[in-house]
Amino acid sequence: MQIVGIDTGGTFTDTVILADDGRIGVGKSLTTHGRLMEGVIASLGVAARSLGRNLRDILETTDILSHGTTVGLNALLTGSGARVGLLVTAGFESTLPMARSNKVHGLPDEDSINALKWRKPDLLVSRRRIVGVDERIDVDGRIVQPLDEQQARRAIRQLVSRGAEAIGIALMWSPVNAVHERRLADLVAEEAPGLHVTLSSELAPRIGEYERTATVAMNAYVAPLVGDYLASLEEALRAEGFVGLFLIVTMGGGVRRAKSLRDAPVHLLQSGPVGGIMAARQVGARLGHADVLATDVGGTSFDVGLVVGGTLPNATRPRIDRHSLAVPVIDLASIGTGGGSIAYVDAELGVLRVGPQSAGSMPGPACYGRGGTQPTVTDAAVVLGYLDRLGGALHLDRGAAQAAILALAEHLGMEIEAAAEGILRVANAQMADLVRRASVQRGYDPRNFVLYAYGGAAPQHVGRYAAEIGVKSIVIPRLAPEFSAWGAAASDMRTACEIELPARSLRDFCDIEIEAFDRLEQRARGEFDGLGEAGFSKAVDIRRKVGLKFSRQLHRIDIDVPGACLGPAEIAVAEAAFRARYEQIVGRGAAHAGSTIELAAIVVEARMPISMPEAAKAPRRGVPQPVRSRNAWFHGREQETPVYLWDDLGEGAEIAGPAFIESEQTTAVIHPDQTAATDADGNLTIAVLRHGKAPAQPSIEELA
Repeated sequence: MQIVGIDTGGTFTDTVILADDGRIGVGKSLTTHGRLMEGVIASLGVAARSLGRNLRDILETTDILSHGTTVGLNALLTGSGARVGLLVTAGFESTLPMARSNKVHGLPDEDSINALKWRKPDLLVSRRRIVGVDERIDVDGRIVQPLDEQQARRAIRQLVSRGAEAIGIALMWSPVNAVHERRLADLVAEEAPGLHVTLSSELAPRIGEYERTATVAMNAYVAPLVGDYLASLEEALRAEGFVGLFLIVTMGGGVRRAKSLRDAPVHLLQSGPVGGIMAARQVGARLGHADVLATDVGGTSFDVGLVVGGTLPNATRPRIDRHSLAVPVIDLASIGTGGGSIAYVDAELGVLRVGPQSAGSMPGPACYGRGGTQPTVTDAAVVLGYLDRLGGALHLDRGAAQAAILALAEHLGMEIEAAAEGILRVANAQMADLVRRASVQRGYDPRNFVLYAYGGAAPQHVGRYAAEIGVKSIVIPRLAPEFSAWGAAASDMRTACEIELPARSLRDFCDIEIEAFDRLEQRARGEFDGLGEAGFSKAVDIRRKVGLKFSRQLHRIDIDVPGACLGPAEIAVAEAAFRARYEQIVGRGAAHAGSTIELAAIVVEARMPISMPEAAKAPRRGVPQPVRSRNAWFHGREQETPVYLWDDLGEGAEIAGPAFIESEQTTAVIHPDQTAATDADGNLTIAVLRHGKAPAQPSIEELA
């Protein structure tokens, strides 16, 4: 059994090969924007060579290849998606342009307090390509006005004449009765064969017109590009000898067959970061950590997610680039702070800023030697001696990094090293702030969590941003630089099917809902047909849930229910679980005992575990010895710092800081008064100094 995981990030494309003999191959290459397949193939080749094999040999013997990709997200963020035509119920043509009445919908906190920046999300669909069709279904699913097929045909032809390259269909109350949407899809196939069609009743059967319509528009916007990419990548892999199962990471957690996502690519928009948090859950389960703060520092962004009690919470109001979503999304928070984030002086306030602009992979930070000239976080780390190479073969140019930071240092009136320390301090403070917001604002105490740090740049920064938070300890996984790729390879097959209902008391649950549960379960099981022979367990784990909310509230909380029966006793248990979860989110005492609990949705989640090859253990070795040393700055002064090789550390090794622990892909920075220890899997654990116990760091003014 051999499994390959590939993650395409904003700066690097990473590959992990889990070979059937227990060895692990890793590869990293720069992401080739506009030609993503080239970066994928290059990264695969590097990983193959790390095992002493060639690309074709690896692909011919691979049973499962799982991929996390940013191709759809890139199209969304750069405005390079398809021209979308949208069919809606006549009279509701302004649902998408109106959005929510709140003018600051989806704005970050720093912009929501500035009225000059209040604006609605940019439309993915031109208003002239939003056309109403004559039909109407009511809240109970009854046909009030039959679909006018002749008028619908004219509307479809009108959209095509206006340049529509994909069609989205979002009709009123289609989650309750989808007959008109399905008929419209047939008419599109007749009038405009070959155009991609997205149905809201299939993609996002949720009540809430704006979110459902926005999700349909987003899916139609990226579908042609993503579909072509997945088909072309699979064709390229097959040409190189791959005959196994091609899977894609979804942002709702788990992996699904690539062919099932070509028509629903909205599910993979954030698949890369989700791969990392799924890996954090896997490693956490192995190490006995049920509650994990997962932090990912890449070249472009910093992502934070939670593992709570061994589960991955879903976002209650998911958005991407301010566009609302009505599909399951693992709860992640992100900011534009990463290794490639550009540092500058705010022209209005005269203070040092870091990000969200990034140097990316082209040209990249100045120290890459690829033409970059602006100072970045990675350049600051190089100036301070924390890094001297990246990705094994990529040696970093310290002179170029110093030149990039020089202008910034002169503007601030300080030495280059002081400016570099200032850049890292600002970046680490931004990271610590996001971790607090992602935990405390969601009702969780960081002191009850272990913090996992992964991504190529996390091992350099975690010793500082974790100290500000108060977590139990830090874990840097052995495959931290390729953790999202490893998460893709190690993820179970998962799918979720749901139906949102007009709200009514949970105690009115009846046989109709039981039948709906059965239909959803049958649909979910269909995703796993034929996979028992492809490296997955033949047993499918089914979980049934009810989406509950208090009367007059909008947002639901999904609660597990046992078996097929939902009698009075089971309903009482579900209500108690809902109240407990509600108070955890909102605050103790918020769940009024007399409030009516309403049923808003029924959900079926299905999972098929993957059969992972057993990885080789780290051997026990003697006292670790440094292989060299280099000068580096800590707390405002330069000192000689030993460098250890990660691969030379056996189980139980301990290294006191200051020190550097290098692998082929990253460098872990162990700060003064910190100690790192290795476990049997080669992970690093760092004891966290509580805020205020570390030696006082001089301010930027003092450093100047």
